[in-house]
Amino acid sequence: MAKSVQKVKASLKLRTQAREGALSLKLGTKRYVLPFEVRLLTSNEFVFVHVPPTAEILKINGKSVATVTDLADAEAAAKSFRKGRKKSTSRGTSKVEIPGDVKAALSKIPTGYKLAYNQDGSFKLVRTRNRSKTK
Repeated sequence: MAKSVQKVKASLKLRTQAREGALSLKLGTKRYVLPFEVRLLTSNEFVFVHVPPTAEILKINGKSVATVTDLADAEAAAKSFRKGRKKSTSRGTSKVEIPGDVKAALSKIPTGYKLAYNQDGSFKLVRTRNRSKTK
C-alpha cells in the first residue's frame, strides 16, 4: 500500500505516456498549443497530469476538476488507471469441422502428394518435397 499521495503520484509517473498537443490555451478566439512534454493517464473520474517537474491527480466532478489530497482518493485513482490484460483470441480457437465428402476426397490423395492449382485454375497432384535437415 502506498503511504502518501506523493508516493502514489511517483508510482503513476512510471506508467504515463507522452502526448503531443495535450495542453492548449485559448486567448480570445484563438487556441494555442503549449510546448510542454505532458504525460497523462485518464479514467472515467480521474486524470493524472505530469508536466515536469510537477504532477497532480485530479478528480472530475461534473463540470469541475479538483486536486486529490486524500490518500483514499489517490489509491482509488491509481486503481482506475490500471488496464486489464487483453485476452488472446488465438488460444481459444475451435476446431473446424470438415464435411464428409471433402474428407473422403482428401483421403483419396496418395501419400507423398498434395493438391495444387494449375495456372488455369484447375487442380493437379504435386509430389511433396522432402527436405533434409542440415547440420
